[in-house]
Amino acid sequence: MERTFNTFIARQAILDINLKTIGYELLFRDSLDNVFKESSPEKATSKVILQNHILGNLTDVCFGKLAFINFDEFTLLQNSPLLFNPRDIVVEILETINISEELIFNVSQLHKKGYRVALDDYDFSSKWDSLFPYISIIKIDIEEVSYDQIKELKKRLLSTESQIKIIAERIENNEQFQQLKKIDIDYYQGYFFHKPEIKLGTCVSPLKINLIQLFLEAYKPNLDFDQLTQIISRDVTLVSGILKLVNSAAECGNIEITSIKQAITYLGTNKIKQYVAIISMSTLSSDSSPELFIESLVRAKMMELIAEEKPFNHLKDKAFLTGILSNLDAILNLPMKDVVKDFIFSQDIKFALTNEQGELSELLALAKYYEVPNSQNGRSFVPTDKISQATLLNCYYESLKWGVSIA
Repeated sequence: MERTFNTFIARQAILDINLKTIGYELLFRDSLDNVFKESSPEKATSKVILQNHILGNLTDVCFGKLAFINFDEFTLLQNSPLLFNPRDIVVEILETINISEELIFNVSQLHKKGYRVALDDYDFSSKWDSLFPYISIIKIDIEEVSYDQIKELKKRLLSTESQIKIIAERIENNEQFQQLKKIDIDYYQGYFFHKPEIKLGTCVSPLKINLIQLFLEAYKPNLDFDQLTQIISRDVTLVSGILKLVNSAAECGNIEITSIKQAITYLGTNKIKQYVAIISMSTLSSDSSPELFIESLVRAKMMELIAEEKPFNHLKDKAFLTGILSNLDAILNLPMKDVVKDFIFSQDIKFALTNEQGELSELLALAKYYEVPNSQNGRSFVPTDKISQATLLNCYYESLKWGVSIA
């Protein structure tokens, strides 16, 4: 019998033209290899459905946003999408299906019940025409379809006043993104939005310098509450952010916070370090894709949870910081070695971020393996002998729930 706790879900963000996340494509993985090894697509979809019930609900997995889930011919004929709330998902129809009267009828009923239906990897074949009355979204792989074809499709949809939206997939760089923006493509998906291009020589604004200074101060061995208060007080965003976070903390109860220093002192050294990291990263990432901030939060929390397990107990104090800093190069558009060179963090944190060395690097690798549909970092070594896959899955789920409450 299949051990369902050894199944995993990866998510890839889908964003609108303003880089606001509108949903996530859920991708089945059956191991830490970050690939799906079965040849049967209906088995993959079935496991995603099963996993949804194991995890509880899609709100936690997708931060309350839409879940894009692939359905093949078998699962559509079995009415498997009906297991989900129509408000929560987009039904992606795989390009491998055979069009039949029964399938058209089932799709029409999904449309009638309020489900959004998307054509995955649309190839401009006339076989899809019979489904168009029930389609809300067309997904196009820009590596398989020419720019002129996409442009013509957008023009045709506009001329017929169609409500169908287009998602452009596999966007790898800013040039592709900007080109598609010119013709007002509705939504975008690809690795570019998680790993923006590094542009050497980018200037850092005074606000960002202030935030980096806050980082440096918060993570000194001996925390100076007066100095920390002075730095936070320079910026109204930091002031409002720290007060909001402190007042919303469960342990604060009915305590009335009347000053920045009181808030910082009340939280104590460990918690103020974590809150400073969250506030700083949130503000620093305001000019980039919000996915970077969300990914940093989830990654940091997952590393912290993994570090609660015996093999990694000694790394607990460093795990969260390593995770939340791991996207700082992309957020600032600077090489990581330049970002951390003046920080007074321990060498093992720096080595994990810049050289992919040490045990913290192992934790970082574990967290990263849950974020993308296919491993692209070339690393095959993951210390699964030190921690069970069931424990890792639980850590990932708990970090997603925590991220929902913070982001």
